[in-house]
Amino acid sequence: MVEDKIARICWNTNYWQKPSGREGKSKNIKAYEKLTGYGHEEWLLDTEKTVNGYHYAYLQAIGAHRKKYIGKIFNISLYSINDATKERWWIGEIKNVMITTPQESESIYKTYKQNNWLKEMESQLQEVGADVKDFKGIPKNFFATIKFKPSDLYLLDEPKRFPRNDPAVTSDYYNLKSKYSDPKLIQGGFVFASGHNKGKESTRRTYRSLEKDSDLFHNRMQTAIYKQLCKESGENNVGTEQDTGFGSRVDIAVKEQAGSVVFYELKTSNSIRQCIREGLSQLMEYSFFPNKTNASKLIIVSQNKIDKDNKCYIKTLREKFSIPIYYQQFNTETNQLGPNIY
Repeated sequence: MVEDKIARICWNTNYWQKPSGREGKSKNIKAYEKLTGYGHEEWLLDTEKTVNGYHYAYLQAIGAHRKKYIGKIFNISLYSINDATKERWWIGEIKNVMITTPQESESIYKTYKQNNWLKEMESQLQEVGADVKDFKGIPKNFFATIKFKPSDLYLLDEPKRFPRNDPAVTSDYYNLKSKYSDPKLIQGGFVFASGHNKGKESTRRTYRSLEKDSDLFHNRMQTAIYKQLCKESGENNVGTEQDTGFGSRVDIAVKEQAGSVVFYELKTSNSIRQCIREGLSQLMEYSFFPNKTNASKLIIVSQNKIDKDNKCYIKTLREKFSIPIYYQQFNTETNQLGPNIY
């Protein structure tokens, strides 16, 4: 009989495909991840690596009591806690999880070594400043404690938050808990909020820390444009870091007199084509996911001058596909948005 279980896994912002560093990890000085800079499940969902149709991984909730679980099969629902924010995130479920024997784990370790996967994992740890020496010392018979088929993954499109007091999850420990129900996930939609919300607690809604958070140029651009738009449209009609309600944030939103909203997405690449490629997909999601129309106009902003080909491309998207997409340049000499919208 397959039993339904719940397990907490270490915090990770790379979808548990590779290590993501110390951010969000436990701050307890005695905690393993605090000491080493990585957790046991950093590669839990790295299903690119399979052996005989199975992905092998370490699950801490199994590791400490593996002996009593050998021979059993579980459907394991996963959640994680960001220790920096104390937010809880529901990830999804792995069905038909099988427990490996120590001998099987040793065999898998040898396969990983032969395929140079161990070197890849060590390199990933080194990139985020984790303890590679500790990783090399992991006992081979505990290298992999579970195995499952990638087709048995039933993950949310993005991890979603759930309340700390939800009765579906009654423990914070890394143990295997019986599952009786799913937690009630925090849902939402776009609600305009004025103000420069950078860094405020109310904007902390995304599972992943976006790269732009550490992009000083992006931050400077955002602040300058916010001030400019406040003068043009009024402070009560301009907001930054607008929560879409679905794990993403709009760089800048402006409420127009007619009640419609304009979304701005700021990009900093020196390639205007790359800026358009990235900005377009983000703005489309922000406005229309899953079946909404949150904005009447979508504007990509970067420091690049737009050329003839990209003007033509933007115009084609509007005319052929009815996508309300536009481009506006940020002038780094004046720290202002240019007057022309293409």
